[in-house]
Order: sequence, then structure tokens, then C-alpha cells
Amino acid sequence: MTSKYRRGFEITRDSLRIFTQRPTLLVLPALSLLAVGSAFAVLGAIVVQRGLVASLLTNDLYKYGALFCAIAISSSVATFFNAAVVHCAAQLFDGNPTSVRDGLAAAWGARRQIALWAVTAATLGTVLYILDEKFGVVGSLTRMVFDLAWALLTFFIVPVIVLDERRSLRRQLRRSGSLFRDTWGESVSATLGVSFAFLLVALPGVALAAAGYFALDGAVAAGALVAGGGIVVAAIVGSQTVSAVVRTALYRYATTGAQVGPFDARDPDAVFPDG
Repeated sequence: MTSKYRRGFEITRDSLRIFTQRPTLLVLPALSLLAVGSAFAVLGAIVVQRGLVASLLTNDLYKYGALFCAIAISSSVATFFNAAVVHCAAQLFDGNPTSVRDGLAAAWGARRQIALWAVTAATLGTVLYILDEKFGVVGSLTRMVFDLAWALLTFFIVPVIVLDERRSLRRQLRRSGSLFRDTWGESVSATLGVSFAFLLVALPGVALAAAGYFALDGAVAAGALVAGGGIVVAAIVGSQTVSAVVRTALYRYATTGAQVGPFDARDPDAVFPDG
């Protein structure tokens, strides 16, 4: 059992090496945040312009429709750019050259599976929200249980979409759940390792922003808020990038038994050539 957790932390360590050697992968999650933010800004402007704010608060049809759209947009965009990171990570693990453009092309090739996945996630998320809202404590407990089960079932869904030949969503979900069952110890420890590493990165940003808000004044306060917020956003983007790399490494470990691709037998300088 202990060896499972140790392997998970080792996978996190080696995935962080991918991140430090190819920081350009940060572009993909950054684009994801930008795209989601832009989409929500456009939708918000449309809602305000058409005077739908009151309807969203009082009309269930409008509210649930807006919730479905929000989940579908965020899920599809996040999955698309995570798929690009997964493709790049898989290529690097094989010792092949890759680029952000290659990752985006691979994600575009899986666009139908990504869209189907996003619609499914949005449908389930909306239904669970309705249960939570309409059925009190029972609905809340049901939502908590399903949220946890769904998170575990779909832990490997993006690597499966990108790297697996299965095209049926049912088969993809079964494959993802099976892989998590086989590697739950490694998956849990690797996820905790990534979270802890980037929490350490984010904490100085939180402290700086807090100082700017509570203790400083004027331009110094504004600068501290901006700098602190920038550090937190960078930590979020970095965490998303490394999480995608880690899940790719775990996917390879679960399907082949090889630990994090090239690091067992190859010189990292050969895996990450200059340029």
C-alpha cells in the first residue's frame, strides 16, 4: 500500500520536471481561462442588455438553462485545452518533439468526443443542482455522493478521450473508472502532491493581496493586490497544467506499467531537446 503512494509522489515529481522543462505548456490553461472568462463576459453582457437578470433569479427555466450553458461552456473549454496538454505530455513521455500547436490540433481532432462529454457533464450537473435545490437535505446528500462518484469515475476521462481508441462515451467512462480503480493509491497521492506544491506557490500571493487590501493604501495597495492576484492566477494555471501532465503519466502507468514514460531509462536532456 505504501508503495502505491510513493509511486504517486514520484509521478508528481517527474511530472513537475516536464512542467519546468516545457513551461510553454502554461499557454494552454491560460488560454482556457481567457476563453471561459470571455465567454461568460459576453453572456453576461447579453443578459444585462436584454434585461434578463430578474428572470434568472425568479424563473426556473431561465435559471437552469443558464446553469446548463455555464457548465457546458466551462467544461468543454477546459477539457479542450486539457486535452491539448495531455497530447503534448504523451509526446514528451515518448521522447518526441511537440508544440502548443500540435496539442491544439490533437484536441481539435477529438472535438466531437469533447463536446459530447461537455453536454453530458452539463446535464448531470444541472440535474444534481435541481435535486439539491428542490429536495433539501436529501437532495444535498445525493448531490455530494454523486459529485464524489463522478469525480472518481471521470478522473482519467481526458487522457482516455485523447489517447484511447474508444469513441463511445459509455466505454470511455468505463475505461476511466477502471483505470482509477487500478491506480487509486497513486492517483490520490499524485493529486495531493500537485495540490500541495501549488498551494505553496499561491500562499505568498494570497498574503500579498491580503496585505494590499487590509494594511496598505493608495498605489502600493493596488500594486500589492495586482501582484498577489497575478501570483494566485499563475499558481492556478500551473496547477492545471501539471495536473493534466500527472494524469497522463498515471494513464501510461495504468495501461503499460511503465512509470512516467522516459524517466526510467532516458536522459532528460534527450527527452527535452533545446528549442
